[in-house]
Amino acid sequence: MAETLILADLHLREQAPAVTRRLLALESRLLQADAVYILGDLVEVWIGDDAPIPAAIQSVFELLLRLSSAGIPLYFQHGNRDFLIGKALARRLGMRLLPDQFVVDLYGHRAGLVHGDQLCTDDLPYQRMRRKLRNPILKFILRHLPLRTRQKLAADLRERSRMETGQKTAASMDVNAGAVDALMTKLDVDVLIHGHTHRPAIHRVDRDIRAVLGDWEDGAVLLSASVDGLRLERIEDSGATQFLALTRWPDQAI
Repeated sequence: MAETLILADLHLREQAPAVTRRLLALESRLLQADAVYILGDLVEVWIGDDAPIPAAIQSVFELLLRLSSAGIPLYFQHGNRDFLIGKALARRLGMRLLPDQFVVDLYGHRAGLVHGDQLCTDDLPYQRMRRKLRNPILKFILRHLPLRTRQKLAADLRERSRMETGQKTAASMDVNAGAVDALMTKLDVDVLIHGHTHRPAIHRVDRDIRAVLGDWEDGAVLLSASVDGLRLERIEDSGATQFLALTRWPDQAI
């Protein structure tokens, strides 16, 4: 069955080799997909396209190049960890960079794609920091700082994020229902797909569907879109597949 695969929040890093292995194990399935969408936080940190690719995740970038070279449409949307991935890397890997809000046609159905952090509007300190870091002028400055300076800034930001996360409530770090409704209205969609919160699920209220991707710490989490609807699954290291949720499209009977 034809499918489009959507994933996010792998947070690839040297300390998590299992995540790299999980993605590589899916190569044959990825090569059969109609398209592959990565909705941010592919890597734990990215400080610029001129930085060397860590050896521990080099194989993932080689996989992405194999996908695009085989003619698989490959799309990437920035997350809060890898918003400095730029056009240079995208060209090297053959992937298309998407804006922070994007509407895609999935088998005749309009769906909005976002990383998801912009929906966590109750976390005011994070939203203030996000606005600063996503400012085009600041991004330009960051990309042109010495590599060692960027490495130190990234380490400082990760430590600050770790400390602040421990002080926040779970509710403040989840999406705001009003922000979700407002974005779906703005994009004119009744399907919204995002990651960031690491709370995989498919929520359905009347016609509106919100599919939430998960992180890859306990297995590969994929959202499969097909003519039949959306299926969220976790693939364990043994190869066993756990179906987390599924739903038909809004105009199809449940």
